[in-house]
Amino acid sequence: MKTIDSIKNAFKQGQRVEAIQACAQLCAAEPTNLEPKRLLALMYVVLGNFSEAKTGYQAVLALRPNDGDALFNLAVCERELQHLDAAVEVYTTYTKAHPNAIEGWVNLAECHQQLGQYQPAIAAAERAIKITPTSFRPWLIKADALRAAGDYTAAIHQYKNANQCEPNAASYLGMGLAQQALKQAPQALESLTKALSLAQHLLPALLARAEILDAMGQAQEALTDYRAALTIKPDHEQALKHASGLLVALNRGTEALELFNKALEVSPNLLVAKLGSAWATSKMVPLWHVPMMNEAHRNDAYYEGIKTAVKPGKLVLEIGAGSGLLSMMAAKLGATQVVACEAEPLVAKTATSIVKANGFADSVTILSKISYDVELGKDLPEKADVLIHEIFDSAIIGEHVLPAIEDAKKRLLKPEALIVPRAASIMIALMGGEAAGQYLRVESSHGFDLSGFNAIASKKIPFYREDIALVPMSTPVDAFRFDFMKQDSYPAEDKILELTATAKGLCYGVVQWIRIELDATTIWENPPTDIRSTTAWQRTIYRFDQPLPLTTGMLVKLAASHDRASPWFDLAK
Repeated sequence: MKTIDSIKNAFKQGQRVEAIQACAQLCAAEPTNLEPKRLLALMYVVLGNFSEAKTGYQAVLALRPNDGDALFNLAVCERELQHLDAAVEVYTTYTKAHPNAIEGWVNLAECHQQLGQYQPAIAAAERAIKITPTSFRPWLIKADALRAAGDYTAAIHQYKNANQCEPNAASYLGMGLAQQALKQAPQALESLTKALSLAQHLLPALLARAEILDAMGQAQEALTDYRAALTIKPDHEQALKHASGLLVALNRGTEALELFNKALEVSPNLLVAKLGSAWATSKMVPLWHVPMMNEAHRNDAYYEGIKTAVKPGKLVLEIGAGSGLLSMMAAKLGATQVVACEAEPLVAKTATSIVKANGFADSVTILSKISYDVELGKDLPEKADVLIHEIFDSAIIGEHVLPAIEDAKKRLLKPEALIVPRAASIMIALMGGEAAGQYLRVESSHGFDLSGFNAIASKKIPFYREDIALVPMSTPVDAFRFDFMKQDSYPAEDKILELTATAKGLCYGVVQWIRIELDATTIWENPPTDIRSTTAWQRTIYRFDQPLPLTTGMLVKLAASHDRASPWFDLAK
């Protein structure tokens, strides 16, 4: 039979299975000998087999119920097995048998803390403090329990006591979190920064400091901390959400996509990363891009307008390159050089590859910048002969086309330059129709009067329903027209418009659409009577507070205004 020493040596030399078998045989041969039982349990602890180790320490305690070493290590096994209630019971027994052993009280306090039993945790920590007042761990546990219980001020005091014993990252972290909860932002930042100076990869401190910096409007500093957190844990959901939001807001969406891709490399099924990637892409590349490219009628109209303006030898500037389609049209029609600017980097990169794939890389250049940043003599060799633009939204002016045209005419175009489109209008008409009324208003249901809800329903409604007939109740009116060739500035406007009813019935509001003049004869518009399966621009309804009964020939006065970015229409007061 092997001796205890020979078993220890065999285990140390890597003969672990043999050592455990020999020790078990020794335990069976000497049932009252505690030493082989202790050794067997310890070897299982070293191997991480806490279930077998627990059995071993229980065997020791069966012979010696108050054995301090066995009690303490049995409690450790229970904690490792996540049996916290059992660990509390064993540590309680241990502290009764060994009331002056600080480790028993500290571990008992930690178990109570993990179970959310804050008052017992505080009491156990205070017993440990009485034994050794200079040990930081019981002060830290007491502070953590107070913070978890919501007593942030008392917690901060205890964290300071812990740091007086031994400055440590955990105490500074807890203090910072408590100060954050008390909305003491400057103090919290100081504490969290001290924590990170002691442990630069402390993930909770990075996340908390980033959250505070973000709330204080220091987006770049917050982003630095979120990125550091994601370096430690690429699939951390909170850091992913906040970092990507900041990056998209800073027009750095491609970097957000890179973060989501790294997260998916670590966790391929991480839903936050999949949803976040789709969200970030939709922010950078709005969903209307694809239907716009597939809208043949619109593309044909642009081609005709470009054909009128672009001649061989011409230098063309395009604002809003998108896929590069219009720039390639210009190059195909003979332009010597086309310079197109695109504000979204991902779209610009994609457009560059599309232009190259179609064989126009020598004549078309895509700039990844907004038009205001285009430099004459650097990005654009000289002032352009032709400007092509398509930065319209469903109300013409929502994508800031007016200031962009003003800037281009002032800096980037020759005085006689042609512009495609040459003009655009915001069109309106009075609108009715029973089906549309059901979409815009509620009156009653199941005998209940629900009309009060109309008071809080939106008065401006993007109308995506091609299956619902909008019935024009007046002739179309050109509410606001913008002549890009003749005008150099486009101030905000307020006016009163008079519309004559052409039909009898209930009018629910104003329907608005757009009209684009590509050249002197080529017009594109999307009136409410024109139903299309594929379209990028939608109509908009400006709903009246109450339906207006119309009779044929009735004159209706509307208040119309725009602030260079959005129009508004309502009944004149």
